[in-house]
Amino acid sequence: MSITVQNVSKSFGSFKALDRVSIEVPSGCLVALLGPSGSGKTTLLRVIAGLESADEGMVRYREEEVTETPVQHRQVGFVFQHYALFRHMTVFENIAFGLRVRRWANDKVHQRVRELLHLIRLEGLDQRYPSQLSGGQRQRVALARALASEPRVLLLDEPFGALDAKVRLELRQWLRRLHDQIHLTSIFVTHDQEDAFAVSDKVVVMRQGKIEQVGAPVEVFEHPANAFVMDFLGHVNVFKGHLRDGRPVLTGYLPHGVANNFSTPGVVFVRPHELEIRHEQPEEGALPAKVDHLHPSGSAIRIHLRSPCGESSCCVELGVDAYQNRPLAVGTSVWVAPRRGRVFEPEYSI
Repeated sequence: MSITVQNVSKSFGSFKALDRVSIEVPSGCLVALLGPSGSGKTTLLRVIAGLESADEGMVRYREEEVTETPVQHRQVGFVFQHYALFRHMTVFENIAFGLRVRRWANDKVHQRVRELLHLIRLEGLDQRYPSQLSGGQRQRVALARALASEPRVLLLDEPFGALDAKVRLELRQWLRRLHDQIHLTSIFVTHDQEDAFAVSDKVVVMRQGKIEQVGAPVEVFEHPANAFVMDFLGHVNVFKGHLRDGRPVLTGYLPHGVANNFSTPGVVFVRPHELEIRHEQPEEGALPAKVDHLHPSGSAIRIHLRSPCGESSCCVELGVDAYQNRPLAVGTSVWVAPRRGRVFEPEYSI
């Protein structure tokens, strides 16, 4: 079941949540709507579901236009961030709820719920109540409930948002494996790029009700369309500078706050793992700095540096082995030099 959104707009009073948005979701694809708060991603998901009506534009499921179709007739499975489970019902009855509303025969209800309990790996917990489950288990029950009535599409609003880091990682991996099993066309909303990149086939980056870039996770990460996408994907350093013969040359630090002004000309974007720390000044294109803080981050050591005047900062990531070969101490004076960097055309508005 493919999904087509064509020139959809939606306003709430004077606030324009969506501005002529168009996307194509191929059948069986898992798509992440990624963006900051207020970018329009949840509104777009709700318009696709039928929970919000578009002011203009069109939504199609395959060849069927559903723009005016009520939500109860769209055959959509919807999973909310905070589970929305019925606290007074057991796991079994939560999953069975929609089937009973649709008047499925009792034996078919039991068969379908048993299938789903196996699918979400919660056999034996069917008589527990939501309060007796972990956050990850509750989210899996919510997902099973959404899948129970065999929806045409699955829509998830911040499905990992209420979970701690370890459970979040486990649920990401589980959701990706589940999708590979069932191949149900799915869209989920997130503001976290790690969630989007770990789970999705395609990422849609949004800002201020518009789409900035659409592509596979690797494509979006390696080839961001503009300065906003580069900055939003996280952990990026922004310096004064330029490219010379394809190589980044740093000429100064940017004051705090300027980095998020995407109309600023003459800036270079460098990710932490693309920066090198030198103990002696290179020939050109490097800046002096002092080590401000060190902390481990998975398989890397994250080194926070400050400019000599102390008004600006940057971050470098070194592999653990590289760091151990030449460890640093807080207060050490060094130089930072980029191996790679990106320059974008300034954004102008009239």
